[in-house]
Amino acid sequence: MNASAAASPFADIRRLAADLPAPGVFVPPADGGRLAEISAWLTAWTGRTPPSVNRPVVALYAGARQGIGPRGYARDRLETIAAGGATVSRMAGSQGAGLEAFDLAIDRPTPDARQKASMSEKECAATMAFGMEALAKQPDLLIPGVIAAEAHRDAAAIALALFGGEAVDWAAGEVAADVVAAVERARGESDLSDPLEVLRQLGGRETAAVAGAIIAARVQKIPVLLDGYAATAAAAVLHAIDPDLIAHAVAAHVGGPGHARLLAALGKTPLVSLEIEDEEGVGGVSALALVRLACEVR
Repeated sequence: MNASAAASPFADIRRLAADLPAPGVFVPPADGGRLAEISAWLTAWTGRTPPSVNRPVVALYAGARQGIGPRGYARDRLETIAAGGATVSRMAGSQGAGLEAFDLAIDRPTPDARQKASMSEKECAATMAFGMEALAKQPDLLIPGVIAAEAHRDAAAIALALFGGEAVDWAAGEVAADVVAAVERARGESDLSDPLEVLRQLGGRETAAVAGAIIAARVQKIPVLLDGYAATAAAAVLHAIDPDLIAHAVAAHVGGPGHARLLAALGKTPLVSLEIEDEEGVGGVSALALVRLACEVR
């Protein structure tokens, strides 16, 4: 690595990605079906036989984008979640899951990706590092998600930049045109063969924070349930660096067609199909109930 690369704000992220612990090995019973697979996944990553989930944490990262969505959307959602009035608040409580909601400078929105890169390298790397703070609660299972208006826009742009195809493969209606504009602008300014560059150009702070949380969980061998399209896009960035970076992650659910296509590109089969596009942890917490049932499979 040359001196300029070593000095890059992304250098620490790349070092983490290059030094990953191996999971344990556990073969599921041949006749156990998907529940047995889930049980084996938990055992391999936590080392517990039989597996158990005692300290699940839902980590939601709130971000805002200039000109996207209603003004004050993220602030309103943060306050609702904190007050226990959101669906995810009630569901997390019913499942005994911790719920953390992080304000990623929502009063200072990132630029519209159609016009300018979302973040500098320094800000993107720092936001990924901030996302790792979710692991301070020492969860034994992490469910990362986002709070952001129209989060599917960034997710679709990241998917298009990483996997190609047509914008309509990843987004519908007018959003597809916006996705094309964002990706074309980014390609004209940067080398999108670097997945971290894709993230800083096209992803909001919330997506960067989720990516950081997923890496931290991988290093600590903590299993992850990917919540929605945005969290899956964050995982896709890591997969493009090294597929092993998301070996500990399972897709909780599938929402719309773009999300389904991205999961297929990552080789992830969702645990449940809820056909909702909620990005605030609802799908992840719903799948948590199934994961807990799988702990009873022997």
